[in-house]
Amino acid sequence: MDDAGIAELLKRMRSADAQIAWEEFLCQYSPILYQVARFYTTDEDEAADCYLSICEHLAQNGFRRLLKFKLDGDASFVTWLRVVSRNLCFDWHRKQSGRKRIFKSLHSLSQLDLDVYACRFECRLSVEETLQRLASTFPGFDSSQLAESELRIEQILNSRQRWILSNRKRTAISADAVLLMEEPEGSFDTIADTALDQESLVVGQERSAHLQKCISKLPTNEQLLLQLRFDQDLTLEEIAQVAGLGDAQRAHRQISVILKKLRAAMA
Repeated sequence: MDDAGIAELLKRMRSADAQIAWEEFLCQYSPILYQVARFYTTDEDEAADCYLSICEHLAQNGFRRLLKFKLDGDASFVTWLRVVSRNLCFDWHRKQSGRKRIFKSLHSLSQLDLDVYACRFECRLSVEETLQRLASTFPGFDSSQLAESELRIEQILNSRQRWILSNRKRTAISADAVLLMEEPEGSFDTIADTALDQESLVVGQERSAHLQKCISKLPTNEQLLLQLRFDQDLTLEEIAQVAGLGDAQRAHRQISVILKKLRAAMA
């Protein structure tokens, strides 16, 4: 819908024709609302509940939130709607599990590091889950960059903060940590078919087998570091302690070198 169509739709929401305009809005933008909800929840049931909550809040007080949109603003209506819907998702999560605030010491971090903190330290996602979660927001983001980001975060966290994090339950989303995350336009324009076709499955299996073969050729100490990092899912600081490397920065450097060797071997 172009700007003229959006302006007309919002105008009708202020009139006696408001209910019909709302139904037209849902027909046009429900896929976006649902995809935002699905992105920030763990399963279909949660996504459905979150989606209904978004719709309820958008319809409240005579569509007050929707009518705040300004056509002459910096953001397109779709981008603006995603941000509003995302914030309503976080409100829903807070009501479900309570609000968690990120530590003030982390406020100076970049958006990428904040998102890594949300996934790895708050939500306790694995390395693979984190890379999958951030792929649409940061294309090309890889495990080496993830390790660098974790190192920056770990250098800021103090012992008390680490203790607090270690005693938090794994949650589907850290609302406040992810709150600033801006999805690129088009992230939720269509519902992607996530099912792999047979060809993709075979290619994936072949790459996995090739990777395991390359890993088996590494020295034992390098295989151990990879196992601690990706199988045991230890932090860089924990790896440094277990492997006797002194500090997280040294562990990061050694793992980065190993990953570069693997990438070269895979190529």
